[in-house]
This record gives sequence, C-alpha cells and structure tokens, in this order.
Amino acid sequence: MSKFFSYTFSLFAFTLISLYSVAQISDTIPIVTKPIIGDKIRFQPDSTQRTIFDTVRNISAVDTLQKPLEVAKKKKRHSPTKAALFSALLPGLGQGYNKKYWKIPIVYAGLAGLGFGVYYTGSNFINYRNAYRLQIDENPLTIGSYKGVLEANALKSYRDYYKRLLDITAICTGVWYLLNIVDAAVDAHLFDWNMRNDLNVSWRPEIITPAGVSPQASVGASVRLRF
Repeated sequence: MSKFFSYTFSLFAFTLISLYSVAQISDTIPIVTKPIIGDKIRFQPDSTQRTIFDTVRNISAVDTLQKPLEVAKKKKRHSPTKAALFSALLPGLGQGYNKKYWKIPIVYAGLAGLGFGVYYTGSNFINYRNAYRLQIDENPLTIGSYKGVLEANALKSYRDYYKRLLDITAICTGVWYLLNIVDAAVDAHLFDWNMRNDLNVSWRPEIITPAGVSPQASVGASVRLRF
C-alpha cells in the first residue's frame, strides 16, 4: 500500500513539473496557430508580430503612394531637348511649348526683318553684278546699267558693297535662328526652377585699399545680391 502511494505521489509530482515546464516555454516562445480555413492555412501572429507587420504594411502603403507621385512628377518635367527640337523645326514653337507666348512675335519680327535684309541686299548684289558683267564683256552692243549707274568701276564698287551686306545679313539671320533654339532650351531648363521670395539687393559704402608699393585708399561701394 505504501508503495502504491509513493508511485502515485511520484507520478503526480512528475505531472506538475511537466505542466510547469510547458507553461514556462509557452511564455518565452510565441505560439503561432495555423487554423485551417478550407484548403488554405492562415497565419495568425501574436501582438508583437502584428505590430511589426502593421508598421511594414504602412511603410509599403506610403511607398506605394509616393512612387506614382514621383513618376507623375518625372512625366511632367519639361524637356529641354523637345523645346530645342520644336524651335529648330519651326521657330517660336519651342517658346510656345515653354508657355512663353510673348516671345513668339519677337522671334518672327527678327526673322522678318533679317529676311527682308537678305532679300534687299541679295537683289541689289545680283543686279549690280549682272550690270558689271555686261559692261566688261567687250561687246559694244551690250550696255550694262542699274539705277542709272553705267561706269564699270562704280558698278563693281556697288556689287562688292551689297555682297558684303548680304553676307552680314545672312550670318545675322543664322545667328537669330540659333538664338531662337538656345532660348527655348534655356527656358525649358529653368521652367521648374522657383526663385526665392526674399530676393533683394543691398549695398554699403566701403574703403578700398589697392595692393601696391604706395597704396592709396579710395571710397567705393559693396553691392550684395541675394536670391
């Protein structure tokens, strides 16, 4: 009988120790339950893991929202290459792409004035050149004259004069065309640039002492531009 009680007591003590050990393990190691729902297994984290998952989910949501905004900003960014190509194909078109519509009449006014200059100097050069050729061809039946000028030397002088003006106006026309392209490209570069609101210019008198053997001080001014 005493042996029975000793065996029973030993079994009871072993059971208590086992239950206590299991309880200690369950407190230190998070238990993850995976109840079966249909054919899928759902993961149920504990409170600490749930907090971590929520933080990660929020960060992912913010990234997901920011990425389309960044892509949209990149798409809306002005392209200097497009502006330059537009102005190269049609002068003034790049200025319209940059929304600087007030520059378009200036571009065409310059091209119109220079174009008329090329036409005027070119026509005078051609007519004086042809008249000069007729005068020096040693054919008595042909007489070359233009605007009442008959002398060969005078015709040659006018020819050279208008030839020089034609070259100058042609070069100026090409430069104006290139400036139209450069202006469009620079405007596109600065399209998204914002100048600070506290733009100001300040100055103060200052005594300037130049470096030298016998420096003489002079009164000057110091100008500071902030933008």
